[in-house]
Amino acid sequence: MNPYPPPSTPLQNTKIFDLSRLLPGPYTTRLLADLGAEVTKVETPLLGDYAREAPPEFGGATMFDMLNRGKQSLALNYRNKQGREIFLKLAQTADIIVETFKPGSVDKWGIGYAAVKAINPRIIYCSISGYGQTGPYANRPGHDLNYIAIGGLLGLTGTTESGP
Repeated sequence: MNPYPPPSTPLQNTKIFDLSRLLPGPYTTRLLADLGAEVTKVETPLLGDYAREAPPEFGGATMFDMLNRGKQSLALNYRNKQGREIFLKLAQTADIIVETFKPGSVDKWGIGYAAVKAINPRIIYCSISGYGQTGPYANRPGHDLNYIAIGGLLGLTGTTESGP
């Protein structure tokens, strides 16, 4: 018997399925993994997380590795019937699901909050999008440059004529 058992962590025994891509979702679930959660990154075959293909100026594959350390990985095409059935079976055991798709996408694929809640009433379902799930900008892509521009900060950086 180990005289020095590992310390308990705040999220031990918490199971998370991470369908997110790029930065906000994977960073969120990485922090949760650091707190002891069991995180499984679920990626579609062939495409997966776009961060795997990040150019060197954005950290290349190192960014993907940093954001997804401490996670298990699963390739699953949840957009087809068989994959959806597998995902919903797995979702019965989940505590939290995190996704970062355009609003309405997970519902269209049959793996949205309502579908998961029907089989797992205690689920916490986190949908991250650039401008929220409803409203006039909900379907717009949202990245740093978009937020800087819409917030007016981009206009403060100057022009070619004026300089910074």
